[in-house]
Amino acid sequence: MDDISALKDSLANWDRLGHVFAALVLLGVTLVSIAQFEWLTRWSGLERLPRWQWGIGRMGALLLIVGLAGEIVCVRSSRNINDRITANLNERAAAAIERSKSLEQDAAQLRLQLAKLKWRVITPELEATLVDWLKQAPKGPVVILHGLDDEPRSYAMQIGDALKTAGFAPRLEQSPAALNLPGTWLLVRDLQQPPAHAVPIQTAFREIHVNLDGQQAPQYVPDANTVIVLIGSRRL
Repeated sequence: MDDISALKDSLANWDRLGHVFAALVLLGVTLVSIAQFEWLTRWSGLERLPRWQWGIGRMGALLLIVGLAGEIVCVRSSRNINDRITANLNERAAAAIERSKSLEQDAAQLRLQLAKLKWRVITPELEATLVDWLKQAPKGPVVILHGLDDEPRSYAMQIGDALKTAGFAPRLEQSPAALNLPGTWLLVRDLQQPPAHAVPIQTAFREIHVNLDGQQAPQYVPDANTVIVLIGSRRL
């Protein structure tokens, strides 16, 4: 019975019944008026039948009482049904909000899982491009810093393999510096005087659409000849 459509049907029935009782009230008032007022009695054509006057009055009073009582019941019932409809709609709205929040959480988890599935990968073709660009580049010390998660560590190892193939001797290290820095970075001690192999490394990675954002970070770079490639988390 708490279904919205059923409640609306019940409300419509009570409204129709209320109209019936309103008509009874009007009829009762009319009959009582005819019985009480002599001029109405004459106007109604019942002056020749005065014995009817008492019966008409009683009938009118009865219809008036029944009509008023019925209207009170209808109004109260309609109000109760309206309250139930309102409460039902509020419950449905609250449930819809909860479902929406749950769906948002599920979507966020799916996006996170999808991001985890889309690990950064240096394909053999991309590695070949890197090696071709770096083989003739000046060589120097390279340190690859990566975060704690599997994805940046895997990506750092792939970069290390490509640099080794190109003739470098990269050193991989796990570093807290990569925890709060998404993306890939190239760190040097002095941007005005970078190591000779810094720009060629940056250019080679740009050819495979990997932007190594150059930054001056003397707190992380051990000496002026070292280039640090910092691998943070994957940008979502």
